[in-house]
Amino acid sequence: MWSENLGNHTYGAPIVVDGIIYAGGDFKAVALEAETGETIWEIPTPGRMNHSFAVSDNYLYMGLSDHRLLALDRRTGDTRWEFFAEFPITSSPIVAGGMVFFGSSDRFVYSVDAATGNLIWKHRLNGNLRSSPAISGGYLYATDSDGNLNILNARTGQTRFRFRTAASVSDAPVVGNGLAYFPSGGRLFAVDAEARTVWGEFEFKKVWSQFYIWQFPGVPRPPSQRGERWRFAPEKIASRGIVASPAVAPEALYYGDANGYLYARGVTNKENLWQFRADDSISSSPVILGDRLYFGDQDGFFYALDRFTGNLDWRLSLDAPIEVSPVFARGRFYVRTADGWLHAIN
Repeated sequence: MWSENLGNHTYGAPIVVDGIIYAGGDFKAVALEAETGETIWEIPTPGRMNHSFAVSDNYLYMGLSDHRLLALDRRTGDTRWEFFAEFPITSSPIVAGGMVFFGSSDRFVYSVDAATGNLIWKHRLNGNLRSSPAISGGYLYATDSDGNLNILNARTGQTRFRFRTAASVSDAPVVGNGLAYFPSGGRLFAVDAEARTVWGEFEFKKVWSQFYIWQFPGVPRPPSQRGERWRFAPEKIASRGIVASPAVAPEALYYGDANGYLYARGVTNKENLWQFRADDSISSSPVILGDRLYFGDQDGFFYALDRFTGNLDWRLSLDAPIEVSPVFARGRFYVRTADGWLHAIN
């Protein structure tokens, strides 16, 4: 086990590739030996990096608060190209199909060529993209600050479907078991990942809902929004509910809430399988590894549970809040804490 101080806290999780850890600090990016924590290279960045890297081949992609998306040579840290957005970048980038996808505070989601940085398309959402999008089946799943799940064609940026909620979405969507899961307003939503918009349906339902509210004779209650499979709210008060996306397995999904509960629920019917009470609120996604589930809380404890029973295997104090999901590679967990330290745990 080793620990390395990365400076002021950011919310970007480290990534590990070929025995090297890449992490963003306060106006810097570093590459460390995963085995020892020794620095391979460190470079200053012209803007603050609040999100995670993306990696493809020998490129390392990072978004900055000064509007730039940088592509670095991951062996040396040298800049290969840079793309300027019109506003600060607000999400972690992801790479798929030779394209890099990310969002900025002008409400646009961008697609640029992974090799050159040339713009392929950009699409305006109703709110800012605050976390990384997800890719599945050739489609981009992106949540925004206006409470929407947007499903876009990854090649063209055209909208296939938009699902609306009443509150800002606080984390990235997770796609699995034919559903897209995401938190909004303290609730966890499960939406059909194959849903498609029917032209005029939303406007028609708005009128229908208004007539229902006015109690017009013979007007039935309008149906649920297209695509919704279920929603779950552990708390009536949104600020005490779910803020991070779940970890998804074929038979269950796992997520925590601001009251410190870690839940295991059925993937399609939200059946409660078990729940575990941590010492403090849980603000990041857990990680599934074999028969165990790993996560951190705001009290600085790192937990390992039996994921089938919820029984505690062990916990370890890291002395500072854990607000970023842990990363596993080569038999170790790498955990970032809010005091700026990165810990390697066997």
